[in-house]
Amino acid sequence: MIITISRKTGSGGHTIGKLLAEKLGYDFYDKEIVAAAAKEMGIDEKLIMENGENMSEQDYIDMKSGFIPYFKKAEVPYEEIREAQDKVIHSIAEQGNCVIVGRGADDILRERDDVFSIFIHAGMEYRIERVRRHEGKTSQEERIRKELERKDRSRAMYYRYFTQKEWGKAENYFLCLDAGIFTKTQCTDLIIQAVGMKKRCCSDKT
Repeated sequence: MIITISRKTGSGGHTIGKLLAEKLGYDFYDKEIVAAAAKEMGIDEKLIMENGENMSEQDYIDMKSGFIPYFKKAEVPYEEIREAQDKVIHSIAEQGNCVIVGRGADDILRERDDVFSIFIHAGMEYRIERVRRHEGKTSQEERIRKELERKDRSRAMYYRYFTQKEWGKAENYFLCLDAGIFTKTQCTDLIIQAVGMKKRCCSDKT
């Protein structure tokens, strides 16, 4: 089974994915995909980290219209990054049981029957508090809020451009979980139960 996790920034999707992989004994991939794609393209990892699942609204408009200033195309090669990540993710999936976080893996692997896609989200206040704890700061709430809102928009633009679907919309995933309501352990256990049910369902059909 290939489990893909899409997530809102600050919701804890990475942590849930890592815990899930540990409990299932699956391989875990997140930033490893960035490193592999950067090596494939021969470019700086930072360029893929910042643009491998994010796209500004202006870039989205430019890309959809087909009018891309030369300096923008040279700076952010979205299509080439997507192609490299596509190749890496397909290669990872061929190796078997794993958990893949982000990078549009749910859509890249959409034709496979052994994929279980998940979306992890949480309310803004919960996400702000998690970022605060991570940064070790108790102030700057407005800055964090604006940054989270910006990242939500940029991930939505990227996902819409490459999939023609809406990021975070329930119908695009097998399971959506609110990490602000359920603990990380509860989210992990619910995912394991749901994956087991899907496996049994597929077995019954065969």
